[in-house]
Amino acid sequence: MGYRELFLVLASVVLMSLLMLQINTNTVEGSEALQQLQLEHTAVSIAQQFIEEAKSKKFDANVGVIPPSAMPGGFTPWNSLGNGWWESYPNFNDVDDYHNFSRTIYVNGTTFNPNATSGIPFTVNIQVHYVSDANPDASVSSNTYFKRMRVTVTSSFIPSSIVVKHVFSYYGVNL
Repeated sequence: MGYRELFLVLASVVLMSLLMLQINTNTVEGSEALQQLQLEHTAVSIAQQFIEEAKSKKFDANVGVIPPSAMPGGFTPWNSLGNGWWESYPNFNDVDDYHNFSRTIYVNGTTFNPNATSGIPFTVNIQVHYVSDANPDASVSSNTYFKRMRVTVTSSFIPSSIVVKHVFSYYGVNL
């Protein structure tokens, strides 16, 4: 075997090595992107869980106590939203009890256990504000028939916060 054949063998080994390196790099980057997507999906699921939970609560603590004709003025004042001193999670009774709620949730794989103390930490922060039907993205300084819940989920394992919003409305059914 001459120098020419030796050079061709050496060149093919180098090219094959470069090709294998590129394949491995692409595989690792693809795996990282998939993990990132799974973590973001988990964050959205956590946010959606709190919204679904709030959907099962009353619109306001005063619904059913104060006649509908006194609404929206009879709702909890816009500057007093939040849980009362006697209320604690998970025993909230109305949507605005979630205002200023914050909690760290740990997720192990695909298992979600709100009482877990180990796993990937996700921090949940919830804000609830009255909004108008004309502009549900802006908070208002008065009672209305609409409350917007903004659930923000963060984790050191995802690059940016996940924000999920939902607007609750009072139907004003005569009781």
